[in-house]
Amino acid sequence: MHIEFIPTQNDVNEIKGIMGVAFADDSKDEYIKTMLPLLLESVMAYTNNTFGITTEGTLRIPGGVKIYLAKAIERNTLATGLKSRSMGSVSYSYDTEVTSELKGLLTPYKKVKFHASR
Repeated sequence: MHIEFIPTQNDVNEIKGIMGVAFADDSKDEYIKTMLPLLLESVMAYTNNTFGITTEGTLRIPGGVKIYLAKAIERNTLATGLKSRSMGSVSYSYDTEVTSELKGLLTPYKKVKFHASR
């Protein structure tokens, strides 16, 4: 089952609220709108969980997953993931690996995946 998630401004505002970004600050809105579906897709694959669709046709994302999404986006927008930097021609390298502590937020949402034996 493929679910297409198109973030609304309310979704962006929820993520900004968790990140501690002022709602009036729209400097990261486009980045958040771009990253939310990508990160949610990886969360669904990691947890083997599609989280369900409401009667209104919107995706119901649990609170713990929203916190994970916000923290993952925040980690990618801050210098916390900076691995290396060089001065000549200015080059930055970021660590985009999600920490195990952050992935721990997803543990309650993981579903067992069964494989047929051969």
